Amino acid sequence: MPGLATFKGLVLGLIPYALVACVAAFLIGAILWAVGAFGHNPQHSSRGKTTLIVALVAALLVGGAAYLVGWFHGIGETVSAPAAVTHLLEPAASFVSV
Repeated sequence: MPGLATFKGLVLGLIPYALVACVAAFLIGAILWAVGAFGHNPQHSSRGKTTLIVALVAALLVGGAAYLVGWFHGIGETVSAPAAVTHLLEPAASFVSV
């Protein structure tokens, strides 16, 4: 498939930056959770927990991005379109004028 090597290179080049963003989001979530817990603010605590979970899931997806691209490419190679089917239509009956 043309462009697959370029796409993989792009994905692999962006992984370090995305992982740094995930770590930053994880730290922000941890700080938010701590401030919410110590300040008796359940909203901040809940948002901190949510941020932690989202950051962890994002880090897992980013870490497995190269594998996922290869896997989807392999699945895409096995899919084939059905053969073209041509239907022969019989000519319409001619109109009889009276």
